[in-house]
Amino acid sequence: MKEFDYSVVKHYKFYGFVKTVFGPIFRLFYRLKFKGLENIPEAGTEKYIVAINHTCAMDPVFAAMPKNMPPLHFMAKIELFKNPIVGWVIEHLYGFPVRRGKGDTSAIEYGEKIVREGHIMAICPEGKRVKDKDGVPQKAKSGVAVIAKATNASVLPVAICCNGRIKVGKKVTVSYGRPLSLKDMGLDKEECVASDIKNAANMVMDNILALWEAERNAD
Repeated sequence: MKEFDYSVVKHYKFYGFVKTVFGPIFRLFYRLKFKGLENIPEAGTEKYIVAINHTCAMDPVFAAMPKNMPPLHFMAKIELFKNPIVGWVIEHLYGFPVRRGKGDTSAIEYGEKIVREGHIMAICPEGKRVKDKDGVPQKAKSGVAVIAKATNASVLPVAICCNGRIKVGKKVTVSYGRPLSLKDMGLDKEECVASDIKNAANMVMDNILALWEAERNAD
């Protein structure tokens, strides 16, 4: 497997090509519906991280579909990069490898680099795909809060909701919530302890869950 270069955030034209050409196809196949698009910050106005509940491998693709959403750099499990073709596609769609459950500092530091340089990072706070067939959002890991605190970035909660497992032909709703500031998350103090970080991550996940429940109750 080719080593990923964490030293520089690269730009790929392939991303724009895929979004332009295949975006309409994805919208049709998954019957995508978007809510709360007005909550997406205007380009260049603030640093933020997109936090998504982990329903399937398509989560970052779904969240990145709207025209006013900039390219999303996202973590993907390192196993996906072992296939050179799949790895190339993921990398050129701004995915980068993470070793799950092993405290991968390279991925976290790269995520911080992405945000500091003014790009947008997407992260699934749960850390792994939810196996519950109803897709109920689960507890968050600390990564989203760690990166938010380190980069002074707000967090945009995004809920992906589908009645049952996501598959072609089913309606998928992507709901964007109000961005959470460092103050909202309790991360605006000079020094934060582990409990502050955990509470902030839980708050992000609580907001995602509220969006998800509102959509499920609307069906």
